[in-house]
Amino acid sequence: QQLISAKCMDALVSFSFPPTTDDSVNAQFQAIGGLHGLSKHANLRVPILREGGLEPLILGARGNNRFSHVEIKREAAAALSNLALAQPNSIMIAKSGALSALVALTTNGDTLCIVHAVKALANLAE
Repeated sequence: QQLISAKCMDALVSFSFPPTTDDSVNAQFQAIGGLHGLSKHANLRVPILREGGLEPLILGARGNNRFSHVEIKREAAAALSNLALAQPNSIMIAKSGALSALVALTTNGDTLCIVHAVKALANLAE
């Protein structure tokens, strides 16, 4: 709760959007990694989406810009996997563009991306 009241979630969500320069790539990676870390806590899963975390995670999983890196896709898929464990989030994630991004990650050739994406899809199916 302190993270939310201190507006930390706002900063993580803001920096999770795709960068516009090479210098911003590490900031995006760190921010998505932060959301992934927070998504491990059951009590923070719904607030992450309520604070706007879904859109940048989907964009990170898609990675269809020139600054995309596989590490960002991994972190985004892992965060989506954890977030899908909360029932209210499952519905939001399923109705968003996350499904196509997760399915695409299952064929991208990176083992960790595949594992996290398949886990996310399995969590959404429950």
